[in-house]
Amino acid sequence: MTSESVIKSVNWHITNRCNYACSFCFAQNLGKHEVSFEEGKILLKKLSDSGIEKINFAGGEPLLHPRLPDYCKEAKNLGMTVSVTTNGSHLNQNMVSQLAGSVDWIAISVDSCLDTVEAAMGRGRGEHVTNALKAAFLVHEAGIHLKVNTTVTSLTWQENMHPLIRMMKPDRWKVMQMLVIDGENDTSSIGLCVSSAQFREFAERHRSICLGSGVGPVFESVDDMEGSYFMIMPNGQVKSDVGRKITLYELDDILEQGVDKLVDSDKYLDRGGIYDWKGLRGDGGDKEACT
Repeated sequence: MTSESVIKSVNWHITNRCNYACSFCFAQNLGKHEVSFEEGKILLKKLSDSGIEKINFAGGEPLLHPRLPDYCKEAKNLGMTVSVTTNGSHLNQNMVSQLAGSVDWIAISVDSCLDTVEAAMGRGRGEHVTNALKAAFLVHEAGIHLKVNTTVTSLTWQENMHPLIRMMKPDRWKVMQMLVIDGENDTSSIGLCVSSAQFREFAERHRSICLGSGVGPVFESVDDMEGSYFMIMPNGQVKSDVGRKITLYELDDILEQGVDKLVDSDKYLDRGGIYDWKGLRGDGGDKEACT
């Protein structure tokens, strides 16, 4: 019998394939094996039966997985809120049309206002910000909620992202301090870390932003993030970053025990792991609606 858990959302990294080479990425060693589509449908059913209410498909770059639209439809048919996190480079009109109707949220990762800075960190080749703005327009046009994910690094912590966020008009903006994971990005991200003070300075500079949903940004330090996410690998195993290293577990074992035996439920709730996924009542940001 599956134990009840307060953890209601999951990130499934469905593929390690990616067309970018972001040096700070904490999901660089996901393994090449991906479950078959039939196995994936079983995995989704297990998650739904265990009480998971929201699934985020990530990567790698999830839009490179040929069955992503089908997975999104399966998850939606199971009653889950469906999200996709993407670098946006493949988010064209055709792809948005395939996702519309089954995807509630699309998160686009943008870390800088400048294409040159993004390229220096491996996110794109000098066109990422431009592409992200175009993708944001398509998401809005399709009636899908837009989220922006930003990782703060030594190259970006002094930036002012107010103008870019105003142009993208997201319903949710998650800002994360760069997290170093042993065996993932500990070598490639050398020189990109920011101190807690630098991250707080970036947060204070942007805390006044009021998003389209009437809430403020969400800021997650490395301590907030570590151990507070329920994450699944492409092969269906669960991964933990406790101790800032990757440890793998079997999904059935975690669901049997209860996900909160692995994921820190206090951290999960404190960082806003549960927000108003569907109604946007105004409680999806920093716990209070902005004015």
